[in-house]
Amino acid sequence: MALRRASARRLLIAIAALGAVLVLPALASANSKLQAGFLDNDYAGTYPTQFWQDAVALKVGFMRWDMQWGEMAVTRPANPRNPEDPAYHFAQTDQFVINAANHGLQDKVMFTLWKTPTWATKAKSAKATQMPSLKDWRDFVAACATRYSGTYVPPGSTTPLPRVTAWETWNEPNASFAFQPQKKNGKFVSPANYVKLLNALKSEVNKAVAFKPTFVAGALYKQGGPGNPTPVAFMKGMKAAGATFDVLSMHPYNNTPRLGLNDGKDQSKTNPRFIGVGNFDTFISLANQTFGKKYPIWVTEFGWATPAPGKSQYTVSFAQQAQFAYESILRFKQLPQVERMVWFLVRDNAPKPGAWYTTGLEKSNGDHKPSYNSWISATGKLKKSSIR
Repeated sequence: MALRRASARRLLIAIAALGAVLVLPALASANSKLQAGFLDNDYAGTYPTQFWQDAVALKVGFMRWDMQWGEMAVTRPANPRNPEDPAYHFAQTDQFVINAANHGLQDKVMFTLWKTPTWATKAKSAKATQMPSLKDWRDFVAACATRYSGTYVPPGSTTPLPRVTAWETWNEPNASFAFQPQKKNGKFVSPANYVKLLNALKSEVNKAVAFKPTFVAGALYKQGGPGNPTPVAFMKGMKAAGATFDVLSMHPYNNTPRLGLNDGKDQSKTNPRFIGVGNFDTFISLANQTFGKKYPIWVTEFGWATPAPGKSQYTVSFAQQAQFAYESILRFKQLPQVERMVWFLVRDNAPKPGAWYTTGLEKSNGDHKPSYNSWISATGKLKKSSIR
């Protein structure tokens, strides 16, 4: 009996999620450029066959891939600008870009370069979050840009690796847990340091490739605090430091997950501390004012977590995740400057000590959550994806 009741509850959840999708309004036609995709290095790297099967089913039009420097070069390369130096570990990245091209996503992959190796900083606390040596950063970027320039033929191959055209500098650089130092002598220094990394990356990529890349800047954390600037304050710091780029990126995770697309609506229109999907139009307006032009906007990471054994905080129900995933695509579709949206995780991480995430559209065992189908329903209404 108990088992039948549990099964019935699961069925009701799925029906409720489907109902939430069906009662939503039709997608607006204001934005014909929006493409949706994922960031999920763990799943794509460990189970590539299943990952790309899911990618096709989910109608992805774009992919983000994390180039985590500290993991790709644990030890200092003897020839750091040479992508064949044995200290570099490019195998999973090679396979990812090959698979992306084979599935129709040529030129629809973005690399995010970040995480400092211990050998690339002189900081007393040699963490992956520390501002790296600019020379070491330039060398790493040069190696990556050369390898994925579209002309590089790796040893043992007869054809060049596919090129990567979009490059994002760092991840959430306005957050102290991702980039340090944030302050020096009581003043925020993170925006100016970030612009140094941005400019160095642009210079090295431009020298390595024979096409015009897309440079993505920001990857901004959702909120400010005592130790880190708000997204708006960080943008103002970028402007003051002379940042130039092609696309502005933002990560509008919820502060109160259960509020869905209403989270953020109570924030100031002129100086919001927090940016969610609910007040993303405010973010766009303030970005336009700050930089004096309308940059394309890419949402390069966001999502809603669901409960799992050992994880209950900052989660929503499966039905809520399905509804919010669908509604977020609807919301970004209605904002003409938003061109890309990247959901964090196709498949939940397996539980492990430390940080693990349940924002996937399927559980860690591969079972689909209701959000899997609601995502397909929403992305089916976007511009047709080329994935195959």
